[in-house]
Amino acid sequence: MSRLIDRRFTVVLPDKTFNLVHDESAALRSSPNEKDDNGTERFVFGFKDLDNSGDEGDLKSAVAVYNVSRDVNALNGEKGDLHIASVFLRESESRIHRGVAVSTETGDVQNISKLREICYKYGINTVFRATPINTAVDNCEGAKNECMRVTPLNSENWTTLHDKGDNFRRDSTQQSRSVVIENKKFCPVFQDLPRARYIIEKCAGWMKEARELLEIFDENVPQKMDLEELKKKMKFKFIVVEGLDAGGKTTLTKNLETELSAKRFSTPPPQTQHLRKHFDDLPEIIRRAYYALGNYIVAVDILKTCQEKAVIMDRYWHSTTAYGIANETSSTDIPQEGHWAYDWPADLLTPDLVLFLSVSEEIRQIRMKGRGGESTQEEKHLKKDRLFRERLYLAYKRMRNPKCTEIDASGSMEKVLELAREEINKLN
Repeated sequence: MSRLIDRRFTVVLPDKTFNLVHDESAALRSSPNEKDDNGTERFVFGFKDLDNSGDEGDLKSAVAVYNVSRDVNALNGEKGDLHIASVFLRESESRIHRGVAVSTETGDVQNISKLREICYKYGINTVFRATPINTAVDNCEGAKNECMRVTPLNSENWTTLHDKGDNFRRDSTQQSRSVVIENKKFCPVFQDLPRARYIIEKCAGWMKEARELLEIFDENVPQKMDLEELKKKMKFKFIVVEGLDAGGKTTLTKNLETELSAKRFSTPPPQTQHLRKHFDDLPEIIRRAYYALGNYIVAVDILKTCQEKAVIMDRYWHSTTAYGIANETSSTDIPQEGHWAYDWPADLLTPDLVLFLSVSEEIRQIRMKGRGGESTQEEKHLKKDRLFRERLYLAYKRMRNPKCTEIDASGSMEKVLELAREEINKLN
């Protein structure tokens, strides 16, 4: 990732979706119930790699976007006076559709100075101030929050891309859809092996961990494999347990392993586990491609094991996909029920049953405290963002072929095991 610091990324402008000024207002305004739009400064960061074109350049730009998002969030601390959200970018100006919007208190020189440092760190040479338009202005017709004006930040230390402000209007005639999910180039949902591998291959030229992942994959997954014929040899059941952290997955999978004399698997598999920390600190499309390849690796082992005994799996494709969707959408543009994003990959081994453990957030937090240790970034996100948890739950609920069978995991270990046993017995 250090190579990216030497590259030059230019900032491009947001268009159409307007997360910056309306739908995500609760997350963007410093005090949404007390301040109006004039009480907040908003800055827009979008990226395209000036040195590369094509898919490799897109992925490098995505890493730059992710780095800025991470560093801005790290500035917040307890005060939390910087707010960040995603914006989408005009395809004509950018080879990456995703950008970053940051808001801070008007006149907060310290925050603006920190934002400058982040931009310099990643070689960003243009920054824009975004201002919501409350009434019809120039050629931008619409009510409050329908329009915004984007102007270069006035500073002698910054070069600019545009000499004057540009007005953008939200397109309210189209149904809200996630630009990221609908664009196969950037979508973090992987429904076949070739696309997941392609993303990692495009990173291999500048990321040694990607090269190592591909080597491990090739050592563990045959180039030619007749999935349907291998499935016919499976004599025992393949059961997956899904759910949020501290939902009871580990306890249940261990209990089922004993009760069914099964073998327990998890994802990512042991072969790629040591690379997890690296890929968890990358944009969603690269991160989920890593988990997707892990799913195909573990599937090979499961096909063999199920010839001799049952398999209990702690997370699988549903988890990889649900988190990808929840991280890359908002509450207004998450794919609706029946969307292709919830369909199982045709070339990946399908489980006989997927159990989803549901538990209240209060109970989940109590269990998290009992675990001890340092929380992952994913867990911190779950704890902080109620809307993210809701999107994650919706994504799990909308999965199909196979669907997730929900069971209440708020009770005792014995009760949860009993409920799981009832669902497993239905398979016979």
